[in-house]
Amino acid sequence: MKIQFLGTGAAEGIPALFCQCSLCRRAEKAGGRQIRTRCGAMVNDRILMDLTPDLFFHKLRFGLDLSKVEAVVVTHSHSDHFDGAELTRRSTRHYCHMEREKPLVVYGNEMVCSLGRDSIKLEFGEEENPSISFVRVKPYDTWEAGGVRFKALPASHDPGEECLIYVMEDGESRILYGNDTGLLPKETFDYLESMVFDMVSLDCTFGALRAPAPGHMGLEENVVFLEELKKRGCLNNDTQVYATHFSHNCGMLHEELEERAKAYGIHIAWDGLVHTIRCSV
Repeated sequence: MKIQFLGTGAAEGIPALFCQCSLCRRAEKAGGRQIRTRCGAMVNDRILMDLTPDLFFHKLRFGLDLSKVEAVVVTHSHSDHFDGAELTRRSTRHYCHMEREKPLVVYGNEMVCSLGRDSIKLEFGEEENPSISFVRVKPYDTWEAGGVRFKALPASHDPGEECLIYVMEDGESRILYGNDTGLLPKETFDYLESMVFDMVSLDCTFGALRAPAPGHMGLEENVVFLEELKKRGCLNNDTQVYATHFSHNCGMLHEELEERAKAYGIHIAWDGLVHTIRCSV
């Protein structure tokens, strides 16, 4: 399985849109891996994990062929993770032309599906569009999209909606995509018992700072998360762990985060990073 981190920043990005803090100034001056757009990923060039307001920039920066995308799998409805207005650009009636059109399938919770349909209605004055379909996902639902099997699990993020994280597997490898969430409840960790992961991607909004409230994590919480997985036999010596979804409030540049994280065996993701797994599950 191939995963590309398209964006690795929290909602405000780094440097943040209107910010004058020292981290944003340092990041803007240094450029490169210090620049973090809103968090999302591409799996096997065919599946988008979240649909961020930076997707057009990602297309240009990384040379993405978005016509190949068959599915969008959404973690939750917050605007940095699901931009319904951008979704409407997939309509072949209005905004794009494709040689062989297959409807783009959006998988998400009730709020994601509702916001997506509202965006279509606002843009086109219609309830449905033949280019886009929605599948409501609930915790512990399983389905296949783009050659990858997904399992939805409840995240610990926003109590106002059913936020989700995902297990992805393709017969050769298995990934736990754990953004946006804080530490999971015991029953969710128990559910993952003996499910060995080749890669784990974790929310690390607060970097080296302790998370001030549930719903996000920093490196300290990442370590606790990984200890829970290890207790349940979910990690081995080859498991690769990546931290992503960084806020400028963590106050650390990429290299500073790397230096702090290496003691825990955690890699710091950057925008554009590609990781390909060829291990057997």
